[in-house]
Amino acid sequence: MASSLAFAAFLLAASNVQGSWQYRHPYEAKCRPTTLHMAPKKAMASEPVYWIDEMDNVSIVNDNGNRRIKFTIRGNPKVLKRHRNARGFMYNPSKAYQDLFRDCLMEILPQEYHPVIIDSRDSDSDEPIVMFPENEFLKMSMTFRMKRPNNHFVGSKPGPGRLKPNAPQKYFSNRSGDVDNLCKFVMDSLNQVLYADDRQVVCLNAMKVLDSDGDCKGSTDVEISVLND
Repeated sequence: MASSLAFAAFLLAASNVQGSWQYRHPYEAKCRPTTLHMAPKKAMASEPVYWIDEMDNVSIVNDNGNRRIKFTIRGNPKVLKRHRNARGFMYNPSKAYQDLFRDCLMEILPQEYHPVIIDSRDSDSDEPIVMFPENEFLKMSMTFRMKRPNNHFVGSKPGPGRLKPNAPQKYFSNRSGDVDNLCKFVMDSLNQVLYADDRQVVCLNAMKVLDSDGDCKGSTDVEISVLND
């Protein structure tokens, strides 16, 4: 009952804020009009880091408290790097890529589910209202489809139908990143976007495989649901 009321308050705040209450989108300044999200300038990448295909849509179920969301972000999955200290300041070296990952999600996420910050003279809190409030416990499932190296393709030229007969089919042990650090990247990126804090995730399923779809450039499948047990 409490979770349903909290979610109802979230939808109300997002759609009909009145009187002394105002709301603003915490990622409004970062959202880009294109579905191609390029790497930071230092990386000098010739292709986007993350993108959305035309067939990619967010699947959201909200049925009597049985809520869940499922989506796919295209692009080679990345790990969350350890925070570093430079000149006495701590910084997150993964921040630029996390921003791009969030931007892709915000483009396909329906407006009514966007995180909302409510400015009120009655409260000092600047925490956004999100789809899964902090009193809910969550189950999270992720599949990381890793980009294939060129030597997996005939003539070292990636493309549909060009995989070598002896190329690894699904599982492949390489240095593409530990699955736990791949999970940390996504979970940290979704803080205050879909849920209040990734500590709400009490059940986690994850798998790392080689991408075998199209040009095999990689993708991340994410599903989050409320645990009602």
